Amino acid sequence: MTALTKTPQITLSEAPSRPQPGLYNLSGWVQRLPASPLFALGPGEPGPALRRGALLAVPVAITLIPELGFGAPTQGALGIGAAICGFAGMDAPAGPRAAWQAVAAVLIGLCAALGVLSSQHAVTAVLAMGVLGAITGYGFAVSLRFAFVGLTAVLALLIAQGLWLPADDAGKALLWGTAGAMIQVLWSLLVWIFVDRAADEPESGWNTQRVVASLRSNFNLNSPAARHALRFGTALAVGVAFYHVFDFHDHGYWVPLTILFVMRPEREESYHRIVLRGVGTAVGLVIATALAELVHSDLVDGILLAVAIGLAYGFLTVQYALFTTAVTVFVVLSVDTLGEPALEAAGQRALGTVVGLMIIFLAFVIWPNRAEPPSREEPEATAPA
Repeated sequence: MTALTKTPQITLSEAPSRPQPGLYNLSGWVQRLPASPLFALGPGEPGPALRRGALLAVPVAITLIPELGFGAPTQGALGIGAAICGFAGMDAPAGPRAAWQAVAAVLIGLCAALGVLSSQHAVTAVLAMGVLGAITGYGFAVSLRFAFVGLTAVLALLIAQGLWLPADDAGKALLWGTAGAMIQVLWSLLVWIFVDRAADEPESGWNTQRVVASLRSNFNLNSPAARHALRFGTALAVGVAFYHVFDFHDHGYWVPLTILFVMRPEREESYHRIVLRGVGTAVGLVIATALAELVHSDLVDGILLAVAIGLAYGFLTVQYALFTTAVTVFVVLSVDTLGEPALEAAGQRALGTVVGLMIIFLAFVIWPNRAEPPSREEPEATAPA
């Protein structure tokens, strides 16, 4: 009560003047929009990031030549393998990047085969996704680069599961998925030999002692990394279970795909990405569906796919909504080249995204981290790490 008596009284003449709201008073929006999450850029610089994205898109374009131009029996596996592998070590110079991509290439092939085999039964599909997702989520305890290698493996698994291939195709998935990924490795080696050797870093970023120490120290439920591992694996498993239970087979992989790209160990970061993912997916679906309906040329399709994945690589560290738009265009056009009507599937893809985002939101509501970081509005969040 004493605090209330000390509150200064403001007379009418002293009260700060406020602009009267008008029907088209947009001044506040104009000031806030450039600082909103939808328009914020960073931490990557757009110019270097887009150049790197264009470089990583070259192997994808190379794989599309035999698949689209000569009717290779790979059914898009080469291009998908190359596209997935491009995310591994993408922040490193070409030499270390080739090493990280080589590890990812092996995992991509193995997980593609596992995806085909596990997709034969709902229980095995859910278990495989949950276990691999938990292992991958725990990789955040080491570094983002380390975790990204695991994310490429999960991506290969969920795509292979979502294609509903017969078990006999597991060997082909292993072969072609690895082959496509290895094209990325070879390209990075060529860039390192002829262009990037002077820019190479002294170490690849791998330190066995540090990796082991990080994994051991985080092996408890007080660790955000361990909690994220269980939360991430469970969310992915729930996403796979959803499209099996509700017979959402043709495009059910969009549910775990959304979870894979959006969920991060921090609640605030994940919620932030939920908004950007929703906006980017909506825009990407409109663009991709229009292009799929208008373009009926393998050559043009190949060019559009290469451009889309190049923009996805480039925008990943610059603006997540733009990354989501580009990667949505790539995925939709990739499926369209396999003969699936894009317009008929647009609504199911949008529904899969919404379900995935809801699973992420509920995962943090049900089981949050014990010590959440400060929100983005607080000064501590803006300080450099």
